[in-house]
Amino acid sequence: MKKRLTVCASHLVTLPSAPHGPVRAAIDVVRAAVDEFDPDLVVIFGTDHRRAFREVVPTFSVVLSASAQGDVQGPSGEYDVPSDLGRALATDLIGHEFDVAIGYRVALDHAFGHTTRDLIGEIDAKPVLPVFVNCASPPVASVRRAAALGRQVGAFFADRPERVLFVGSGGLAHDLPGFREPETGVVLTEAERQEWIKRVNAEAHEAGTIRDLVRAWDEEFLAGVGGMDTGWLDHIGTDLEQRGGNGAMEGLTWVAAWAAGGEPLKTVAHEFDASGGRAVVMS
Repeated sequence: MKKRLTVCASHLVTLPSAPHGPVRAAIDVVRAAVDEFDPDLVVIFGTDHRRAFREVVPTFSVVLSASAQGDVQGPSGEYDVPSDLGRALATDLIGHEFDVAIGYRVALDHAFGHTTRDLIGEIDAKPVLPVFVNCASPPVASVRRAAALGRQVGAFFADRPERVLFVGSGGLAHDLPGFREPETGVVLTEAERQEWIKRVNAEAHEAGTIRDLVRAWDEEFLAGVGGMDTGWLDHIGTDLEQRGGNGAMEGLTWVAAWAAGGEPLKTVAHEFDASGGRAVVMS
């Protein structure tokens, strides 16, 4: 029986306001594959939109207990996090020279919540081990470092008996004007955050600073995770913001999941329009 399955998906694609296109339909296809696989554990690589990690923003963190904020019509409640296993993973990563943080009682936002719900139904339907990858508050890790982290996570689980679903949540090409501003550590209510997002987006439109994203970045990225060669990791991050927008940094979560699973990922669906790219891939 197959012991590893990898799925990477854009988040927010199942919102009522999201396009009812191929990616949305592909979520149902992938969800059926996940149900058939019936994982014992979900290891999800996700990020944060400056909601959960405010005063300290680690590059990587293994989260040992977590809730869902319910932002952007996402789920709320508690994740079923196997904390002892998470601590063992963190210990292994540190032993292999990854300076990871550990997080307690982290209120994860939609970067984790939407994709978890899309793939397993309820966020506590399966044990979920969240691995945070900073993608929104530069400086962020290199693409190669994200791959190295994922590879070591995969090695940790290689000899374990659990059927593990590795998930990457985020991307692809899109631009978030508000995240061009340096991190300040200021804590906002969700209402204040939505007002701030509305304001900075309007200012970016007025100033004409909205990025002209290119489909080619998405296609190069999908081709990279579609194989097991690692040469593409050196150039995919070049001019990333100019070609893919700063939201494309969320691709680090996909790279980590791809490396953890250790298998090529086939593209189930991909869409690209003026707002950027969305896709679903799986092993």
